[in-house]
Amino acid sequence: MKKAVADARNQSQRPELADYTPSTEIFGNVSGRVRMNLMAFVLMTLLFTGFCVTSCLVPENANAFPAKYSSCSACHSQVDPDGTVTTAINGIVGTSVTVAPGGSFEVDWKVTNVTNAAGGQVGVGFEINLPTGWGLAKGTVNSPAIPGWNAVWDAADGVPAGWATANSYSTATEFPASPVGYTINYDATAWDTGSRNAAYDNAAAGKDLDGIADNMGTDAIVTVPAGTAAGTYTIVVLGVGHDSARSHVEQAITVTVSSGGGGDTTKPVVSAGFAATTPSLSKTIPVSGFAATDNTGVTGYIITTSSTAPLAGAAGWTASAPTSYTVATDGSYTLYPWAKDAAGNVSNVYGSPVAVVVDSTKPVVSAGFAATTPSLSRTITVSGFAATDASGVTGYMITTSSTAPLAGDAGWLGTAPTNYTVVSDGSFTLYPWAKDSYGNVSAVYGSPVAVVVDTVKPTVSSTVPVNGATGTTLNGTVTLNFSETVNCTTVTTGTVTISPAVGWTRTSCSGTQAVFTPSGQANSTSYTVTVGAAVADTAGNTLAASYPFSYTTSAPAPNNAPGVPATLVQYKSDGATVLTKGLYTSLTTLVFKGTVTDPDSDTVQLDIELADVSAGFTGTPTCSSALVTSGSTAAATCSGIPNGRFKWQARATDSKGATGSWTQY
Repeated sequence: MKKAVADARNQSQRPELADYTPSTEIFGNVSGRVRMNLMAFVLMTLLFTGFCVTSCLVPENANAFPAKYSSCSACHSQVDPDGTVTTAINGIVGTSVTVAPGGSFEVDWKVTNVTNAAGGQVGVGFEINLPTGWGLAKGTVNSPAIPGWNAVWDAADGVPAGWATANSYSTATEFPASPVGYTINYDATAWDTGSRNAAYDNAAAGKDLDGIADNMGTDAIVTVPAGTAAGTYTIVVLGVGHDSARSHVEQAITVTVSSGGGGDTTKPVVSAGFAATTPSLSKTIPVSGFAATDNTGVTGYIITTSSTAPLAGAAGWTASAPTSYTVATDGSYTLYPWAKDAAGNVSNVYGSPVAVVVDSTKPVVSAGFAATTPSLSRTITVSGFAATDASGVTGYMITTSSTAPLAGDAGWLGTAPTNYTVVSDGSFTLYPWAKDSYGNVSAVYGSPVAVVVDTVKPTVSSTVPVNGATGTTLNGTVTLNFSETVNCTTVTTGTVTISPAVGWTRTSCSGTQAVFTPSGQANSTSYTVTVGAAVADTAGNTLAASYPFSYTTSAPAPNNAPGVPATLVQYKSDGATVLTKGLYTSLTTLVFKGTVTDPDSDTVQLDIELADVSAGFTGTPTCSSALVTSGSTAAATCSGIPNGRFKWQARATDSKGATGSWTQY
């Protein structure tokens, strides 16, 4: 199998590999004496090493290994049937690359299954073979697309000596016709456990990536010498297992050199006019004016933040000029435009790179923003307006819309405002905003403030009784109607008064109306009710001034005298036995009855006056009945009547004191 690998490699287009002879054939290409010495040397080596114990590193195949291990020429010659090598060129998984003379490319490779991890995780060695004269350097952090790659490999490989030239092992005494070979030296690093210079992933603290020693990777940058002839070349990357199986796995990579010698060496030229938006409020920076010219045509465009020219084979080249460039974080950047042609020529550094400040972080309005509500003025008082920003807050604004204002809009203030003015009364929602020096405007505030603006003072719109009313009902209710809803706690007997003072009670208050009830009023009297200026609406607006109004109670109704009593009859003291007129009686108590009426329908009493027949009437009642309904019979009882002859007369008196005419019985 190894012979077949070597033969296949000898069939490539590499002129320098045409005479390459694998190590299994070396003994046939030297003199018999030398051959015997070499065989003796190998046999003794095998005896001392226990027929190539696991400390051997060098495989018996078409790949050179370090001279210090040449005594173990039979080790690692087995190609592991389960082992794999996965490669990425310039960050793209693949096994081929095209590069111009003088150009370079990065190769990353991951090796799996060449070590029995379950048997102790004994480590993986890495190697690369190159055409003679090709340059080699430690790889960069390339974030390759190899599945399962761990970025820590980039940071750890080859430390500290990793790619030292001393690791080259193509010499005049060992495989002189082979390409240059290098081994990655992990000696004396955190990854090496001793003498083998292999990378060990042994789950130790600070020395573990995935805990699996046969799933490891490394990288390198390969440089094609200037003047290399156009053609196809092959490099080989390997992984060497360090367990008892002594196996290895390799992957050939085809390198196509696009031109050389007298080919196209003219670099593209990036045209003047490259520009970028600054400051950029997004990490994706808009760019414009990116154009380039070349004698054979521009095939690639790229933007970087470094003045070091990118490799023609680097990841990130695009076929058309990009219109944006994305950075990972906010900060200050210098953008460099580059162009390349089909021959791999990359333009010189652009003479006017663009400095860009990226600030995609919006200011944040602090919690605590507040406003007075209800506001009795259209200039609303606000408080607690503050904001923060990494680059500093340069503007403050309040709006009544949840749509963010533009950084260039009118109305931004250099300091946080303490008030906000509206043009009319009504309900408003206030949103605070902040902007920074680069034009970022804060997100909508999570707790905007709802404000009611009411600048209109209430008025007394009407009263009952109306101002100047006369003949009002004695002790009738007084109703106050306001122009808007009032705060009833401000409508009291202390803020609404009546004069002259009488009993005064607020009997109801709701919405725009309040009702008061007086007591103890006099007829034909003028009363003044004053609505004080302390009466307020629900927003707190008070009357502009006190509001007095007056009314006069009605005069007493006229009282007509009762009519003359009718159906007069005298009775004994029992009130039932009629005492005939002209008779004598010894009774000293008599009852007198008669029907009494009043034109005003007032209640009426019957008045009786007794007088000696020889004397005249004085008009003073001797006795009176109780008040009875007009038109009914009243009975008056007179007691203590002296002996003698008497006469009597009767009249009616109403409840208001009016008396009718006397009539004699």
